[in-house]
Amino acid sequence: MKRIILVSVLMLVLGVSQLVAQQRIGYAEPQRILDNIPERDQIEAQLEEFYNEWEQDYNRLYERYSEDLFLFEESRNQLSQAQVNQEEARLSEMVEELTLMQQEFGVMFEQRRAELLVPIVERINRAIETVAQQRGLDYVFQSETSNSEPIFFIIRGNPHSVNITDEVIASMNR
Repeated sequence: MKRIILVSVLMLVLGVSQLVAQQRIGYAEPQRILDNIPERDQIEAQLEEFYNEWEQDYNRLYERYSEDLFLFEESRNQLSQAQVNQEEARLSEMVEELTLMQQEFGVMFEQRRAELLVPIVERINRAIETVAQQRGLDYVFQSETSNSEPIFFIIRGNPHSVNITDEVIASMNR
């Protein structure tokens, strides 16, 4: 009985290894592809403009807060307790507004970045799929991963894996 199980396991392992050996695997380097897309400079310029506009608004509000705080501190001794409390509450609201502005900007910036990158990512995916089909690849992995993605180790010198990054870049720049 043990012999039958051992033979069965051995046959299964050999079958799986044959299946894996027949599959062609490629990999691409997404950051290198992004770095070589002509639109990247335009996207970065748009994001920088978006940031600069926000920064101007933020700095205006911060300067107004700083001036108001300075004036409040200078005149604090001449104000009644009710006026001090009212002015402290107003300044506190300004601080909350500044904090909220920063938090909202983070979300808005990521939304804007995603909005600009979606068409590029779609083009990259189509180019990877086209090159993979042309090369007869069964799987294409990316050589870099984020924390939320599974990690695949790419053996760059392995004759069974193919780096298609340059072909994808060429395909996208046609």
